[in-house]
Amino acid sequence: MSHQFETPTGKLRLTPESRPPDHPSAIWTAFARQGQWKSWVIAAQLLLMALLTLSAMQLSRRPPDVVLVDPDGKSTYLNASTAGDELKRWLAERRQRPSDVTVAHFCREFLRRFLAVNSTTIHSEWPEALSMMSPSLHARMDAEAAKQKLVETYRAAQVSTEVDIQQLELVEQLERAAHVRALVVRTRQPLAGGPVSADTLAVDLVLDVVPRTATAPDGLQVAEYRNAAPAAPKPAESVPHAP
Repeated sequence: MSHQFETPTGKLRLTPESRPPDHPSAIWTAFARQGQWKSWVIAAQLLLMALLTLSAMQLSRRPPDVVLVDPDGKSTYLNASTAGDELKRWLAERRQRPSDVTVAHFCREFLRRFLAVNSTTIHSEWPEALSMMSPSLHARMDAEAAKQKLVETYRAAQVSTEVDIQQLELVEQLERAAHVRALVVRTRQPLAGGPVSADTLAVDLVLDVVPRTATAPDGLQVAEYRNAAPAAPKPAESVPHAP
């Protein structure tokens, strides 16, 4: 006995319970909104960082506003908010070029730090002398001092040094440089007392004019330093006496 299976002709219909939703669920909507919010936050942070970077670059390039020079040549850096319009206009006209008094003060301070080497102060005075040099001269002098163990040697020597700047001459002053010549008498004496030794140096300094900053208020750097014993004076010619 054979059985025949009839193929159903009706169509499959989806009930409302089995039909897929037309919109994502609430949790997926929340995730999408959170992702969009994070993207806007990141974009805003990047924009703020770019603005801060541009502001920092502009501030770093801006020259100092005001530098006051005392009668003895000492310079003092002031903030722009403390200066009047007339003073800032006058300084702009001067283009912050160091005066003769400032050049003299800078050279005296450098020679005192560089040549008056004392065993008790060399640890602080030597870095200050290097900071007054141009980067190339700074590197050359620092390497030479490290090679000769200058700081260690002077600290162990227990000596005191004083300098007397007998002459200071501004040989030439250009727009961006200056040449100064000095005659320095240097005396040394042991800290515990003892004989005093002295020598005389003829010093030539070449200065670079640099932008004035809080660390370089004088607007100068030592680009070249040379010293030597001064030339011996020529003997005076004898004048014949009348018989």
